[in-house]
Amino acid sequence: MFCKEALYVVKKISTFTCILSIVGVLSAHAGTRDIDFDFIKYHQFSQLPTAVVSETNTLLLSDSPEYVGPTGGVLSAGTINGTGRVYFYHVNEMAEPQKMAIVLENTSVDSNTVQVYREIKSIATDDYFAAGRDLSKKDLEQPVPSKPIYSFSIKGRGKHIVFPDLNDAPIQKDELFTGIVDFESDKPVMAQVMMIPLGADPINASETISQLPIDEVRLRGTFTGANRHLLVNPAYNTSLGGAYIEIGNDREDTFLEGVDELDNKAYVKDVGNYGVSYTLTIPTVGTDPFRLYFNPMGGAYSGSFAITTKRRWQRDEGHTVMYHIGGEDGLRVLGHNTIEDSRYMGNYYGGDTLTIRFMPAGASNLPFRFVLVPEALANPQYKDITIKTEPRMLENTIDNARKTELKRLEK
Repeated sequence: MFCKEALYVVKKISTFTCILSIVGVLSAHAGTRDIDFDFIKYHQFSQLPTAVVSETNTLLLSDSPEYVGPTGGVLSAGTINGTGRVYFYHVNEMAEPQKMAIVLENTSVDSNTVQVYREIKSIATDDYFAAGRDLSKKDLEQPVPSKPIYSFSIKGRGKHIVFPDLNDAPIQKDELFTGIVDFESDKPVMAQVMMIPLGADPINASETISQLPIDEVRLRGTFTGANRHLLVNPAYNTSLGGAYIEIGNDREDTFLEGVDELDNKAYVKDVGNYGVSYTLTIPTVGTDPFRLYFNPMGGAYSGSFAITTKRRWQRDEGHTVMYHIGGEDGLRVLGHNTIEDSRYMGNYYGGDTLTIRFMPAGASNLPFRFVLVPEALANPQYKDITIKTEPRMLENTIDNARKTELKRLEK
């Protein structure tokens, strides 16, 4: 997950709205850059402040050692009391195929009930970006439900496997495999993440195999904050020019700090906040339309984002659209060796509220930005067009502007 080559990773109601959306969807990507940052004077944009609304639930991160070999073993372990998540990300460097296993140990003398809410896993592949991208997409397509998918009871001091599908998910040599399990326990459990031979029994293995030392990246441990809600405050005013929100820079958006329970509770930091489910709320004011772009700043990125838009005139929750960076857009990654890449993420009105959900994609790099560009700044032919403008005239104006923009980007 942690890219060692990266220098800075820390890893239909109005005619106007409809036409803006259609133009954005139909416009082809000019390489990896959907907008000319020099033309819009991106360097003059202001950064929007964000505040942490909430940070909840326990995260057990398992990514060190990332490369497992010449033998398997216990890769990570930590205590989860209540609602928690296990997130693993490992490469099999052994000649024989292996499997992941997660065992929960009841540390109480009393019976402990565990309710499992979600189990998702990536493809196993030697294309690390493909694996990280796959889990990122599935995380949004299969959100944590309100009811558990199954439950079980662990007797006092007893053990039980969780995520049994891992038994049938072989990892070949040099393949990366990553996944998530979300559960809730009545009492504390010690969650143990292992890579073991295909025929091994997880419970027996948990009693006998060795604990593997953490690697130099130190991406493992127990953290508070598996779910983070950020709010832009004050709201973005569309009449005040362009702006951006930066995610994963360990300044405005800090990395989780925790302990490695396999190493005497040594201090660790989740550099990149991998395994964290983000909800970013962007309220806006004003009446001017604007565009949203994704801009990777820390290196190559490939993952998915879900954007829910509550239009200023709507009372319901709004409509959600998925955006995929890499894979489905015909590219492997965005942002490799450049901070100029961008991906268009829709048109919006001042007064809309945007909610962006995502989990930092494994193998990808942070920080990245969401860039808010007023239509008048992005579109040199844009004028104060109102809903009353003749639809065809409005469509031609915006379409011509997008064509001009694309020709400039292709030069």
